[in-house]
Amino acid sequence: MALIPSPAARYITVHHTQRLSSSLHRVYFRPEDCSGLSAEHHGAHIKLFFPDQISHRPLLPSRNAQGKIIWPEGKKPVTRTYTVRQFLAEEQLLAIDFVLHPTFGIAADWARHAQPGHVLGLAGPGGQARFHPNAEYWILVGDLSALAMIAATLEQLPTDAKGQVWLEINAPHEQIDLLHPTGVEVHWQITNADFNEKIKTSLQQLNWDTQQISVTLAGENARVIALRKIFRQQYHVPKSYLYAVPYWKQGETEENYHQQRHHVMDTDD
Repeated sequence: MALIPSPAARYITVHHTQRLSSSLHRVYFRPEDCSGLSAEHHGAHIKLFFPDQISHRPLLPSRNAQGKIIWPEGKKPVTRTYTVRQFLAEEQLLAIDFVLHPTFGIAADWARHAQPGHVLGLAGPGGQARFHPNAEYWILVGDLSALAMIAATLEQLPTDAKGQVWLEINAPHEQIDLLHPTGVEVHWQITNADFNEKIKTSLQQLNWDTQQISVTLAGENARVIALRKIFRQQYHVPKSYLYAVPYWKQGETEENYHQQRHHVMDTDD
């Protein structure tokens, strides 16, 4: 049966890299096909396909006549979900930020050793809207895994936007400079048990009855679920004003957590 190349799948080649902090490494790629990449996709989800050896090219999917995704010889490469940090249209470069975990997972280890000329596969971008553009106030909460998405979102807010950002990091040296409207307060919090409580206290100061508030929430599974319940049940944030996506789960690989994550995203609570 004839295979139809997947229009969303393409190769991206490392152009150069940049260390942002001890835990954050940015890789600039040159895509072989830049269609579907623009400033409006900053912060959007993408899928990255990793080779079995860093100097190799990974497999890419195709679609059969029925639209089903087909992998060469049925071998799907290691796949991870990442974020478009920035697409530089003039230079035709795609920036992706990698968190360098202490134990270095497959993706982090690849990024740590990435050199110009190394190749990954990419599908996307896609995913749901990460904030409501017509809100009157914006709340963004996340950890290092969500930092690229939150940074990109801050750059897309109106210049007169008001709001607050809560970012959980492991140590002070993980803090980086962020561009954001002057009316948006950024709170960097070192990991501890009080993170949720500090956010709850801050939320109590807001007038939820007279203004439309957009909530962007991402990071570890347990924290996303706990905070989403507060936004939905206590403050009655409409689903159209709430982006709540668990990016990872403690002790689970992305392969094992994939279906659980979609169940969490689909629930109404």
